[in-house]
Amino acid sequence: MNTGVEGEAFAPFTNTPWQVPYDYGTVFYCTGGRAEAQIGLHHHMLGVELTPGIVRTRHNSARWSSEIMVSGALYFVAAGSTIDVRKEHPIDFILATIDPESADRIFREAGVSGGVPSFAVNLVDPIVDRQARQLRQMFLRRDRDVSLVASGFVQRAVSRVMRYDHSRHRSGRYQLAPHQIRSALEFINENLSSSLSIETLAQESTGLSGFYFAHAFTAMLGHSPHQYILERRLSRAHELIASTTSSLAEISYSVGFSSQAHMTSTFGRRLGITPGRLRQPFA
Repeated sequence: MNTGVEGEAFAPFTNTPWQVPYDYGTVFYCTGGRAEAQIGLHHHMLGVELTPGIVRTRHNSARWSSEIMVSGALYFVAAGSTIDVRKEHPIDFILATIDPESADRIFREAGVSGGVPSFAVNLVDPIVDRQARQLRQMFLRRDRDVSLVASGFVQRAVSRVMRYDHSRHRSGRYQLAPHQIRSALEFINENLSSSLSIETLAQESTGLSGFYFAHAFTAMLGHSPHQYILERRLSRAHELIASTTSSLAEISYSVGFSSQAHMTSTFGRRLGITPGRLRQPFA
């Protein structure tokens, strides 16, 4: 099957067990990691970052740029491009390849005219975000209807990409500098097993008050600190469940949950699956 990507450069994605073909290409779910890859594309590629973080990119050998990717951020890279990606922090994401002929058909059916952007990042669409999270749950449950939902997800995402605004910018009362965001995310990821309070996180990572930090973090990243910590604990627990023989109780404490029951209930609410189910081998 042609996924629209080439060889070892795409190995971080093609090696994931969560991938299925759908109407326009292949859709993947990838768990958090500090990814670094150079990708040459024959197909269009779009993705949604399920957790926020700082991502450095270089498109077609241009200068490197650094983006503060918000929770649920949608990005798009056109076929024929080469993209270098360095994710400074672990980020879970949904990614889909799109055959260019299929993309053209989607545009025609939607009545869209004009060329597709060659590169677009940090687009926000609440429906696309919800669909991406639904796909994650379906992948983890091994739902056979992933491909059906993936087609609707891509159609909606492509329509959002076609409304890309190059002049977008963030503004607001509460702001964090990139180095403060980087410091906060690093502090969280290095202290997942600890009981983290907003005041401690704010003081230790930025020197700001807990009130200002919490508002700025949420405004800049689209996740509250508490939401981000939960997502990272879930992702890290998921990695340990898949890659170690440690007991679920040991894993729950090692990533900062108060008990195995707490971890199990959080998995159920946010991912729609129990940790024990994740331990079951793929058929």
